[in-house]
Amino acid sequence: MRDRIFGIVSSLSLRERVDLAHVGNLVARAGIARTYQTTKLFGTLSVLDNVLIGLRRGRLGGLLKPFASEPDRKIASSLLAFVGYRGFLQTPAGELPHVDRRLVEIARALAMRPRVLLLDEPAAGLMRADKEALKALLRRIADLGIAVILVEHDMGLVMGISDHVVVLDAGAPIAAGSASDVRRDPRVIAAYLGGGEMRGRPRRAPWTGPGDAILAALKLTAGYGAAPAIEDVGFEVRPGEVVVLLGANGAGKSTTMRAVSGLLRPIVGDVILDDRKIDGLDAHRVAARGLALVPEGRQVFPELSVADNIRLGAFLRKGVGKTFDEEAEMAALLARFPRLKDRLESRAGLLSGGEQQMLAIARGLMAKPRILLLDEPSLGLAPAIINELFDVLAGLRDEGVTILLVDQMAALALALADRGYVLESGRIVAAGPATALAQDSALEAAYLGRTEAAP
Repeated sequence: MRDRIFGIVSSLSLRERVDLAHVGNLVARAGIARTYQTTKLFGTLSVLDNVLIGLRRGRLGGLLKPFASEPDRKIASSLLAFVGYRGFLQTPAGELPHVDRRLVEIARALAMRPRVLLLDEPAAGLMRADKEALKALLRRIADLGIAVILVEHDMGLVMGISDHVVVLDAGAPIAAGSASDVRRDPRVIAAYLGGGEMRGRPRRAPWTGPGDAILAALKLTAGYGAAPAIEDVGFEVRPGEVVVLLGANGAGKSTTMRAVSGLLRPIVGDVILDDRKIDGLDAHRVAARGLALVPEGRQVFPELSVADNIRLGAFLRKGVGKTFDEEAEMAALLARFPRLKDRLESRAGLLSGGEQQMLAIARGLMAKPRILLLDEPSLGLAPAIINELFDVLAGLRDEGVTILLVDQMAALALALADRGYVLESGRIVAAGPATALAQDSALEAAYLGRTEAAP
């Protein structure tokens, strides 16, 4: 939808764009202010000047500084203190750390004297302590009589401060009411944990295999910039086992997969594959050791054919003294994914989302990995395609393929898995057999937040 809107805007004439901007100014002056999922500060202006712009509510009238009176500067400084900003006021906004950018943007929005404040994913990328401070700030803003409308994936934040919650699924509202009522709604639970049309095929008999782990993470801490996204994470996967990492958006699941596969260098901790440390290796060397990652979003090569995408999976297997029957292995994969057989010479970019996901998994299997990592394979797929895909994964499991799985559909993933770990705010909060985790209250809390009511 966002891309569609951008396309519409880019097709407008200059006059139409000016009119659209004018409408935006009228909305702002009517008392509606907003922040953005990706902060949109003026990077070359100072922190103070960014907030002063908000005070003018679109009426710049020329250079900024000559129009900033001393009372305005005091108001801007007070707003920055109110939101919890403790840095220098003259720091260029583009040099701020992520959490301070959030605070400055909220201060700028408040400078517009709004009656309604719209916040788009304000907790994205924040650490646990920063989220707690944000919760307190939003509550203080609401207590001042400003209506706060929050779009947020962090259900702990949402359930902890909201007076009224509306839940959307695939663009349609499925529940509305108090936080406690929404949290208990079966439609909400199904949307977050999976259920309904989606089904998983469990093992016929419990997994029994070697006790020694093929892959282990020990006290793993990793992240982006100064803020770790995961802390002290530990898990293990044994040969022939399916292990699932569960948690809400932003819990640290994909960061864990990136750290394990070498795409992200851990800050501290160890990753062990077949009794050898791999956490210091580059991603291609990790792959050569037998770990294949099927990344979130498929990431097939759109201009290459389906056949060439699959063949790329075997790239690291080709070398001096290495032989294998590539065509026979491709034939076996196409038998497993018959949808790809008829599209073999088509460009991968022309495939549907479900077909691209199947192609990405086929490419990963072509590497003959010791362990296959799957990051959100059901993302964006229709229920029928998800069921088809998870039937294939169940077949791989039954044949002894070792899998580490991340997927938002918790109930579906647990039906497939032998064991699981639950991540919440970058830490493991529960672990155990899949059947036990499916009944563990920690799982529901990780997705839907804790039960404490808003003050």
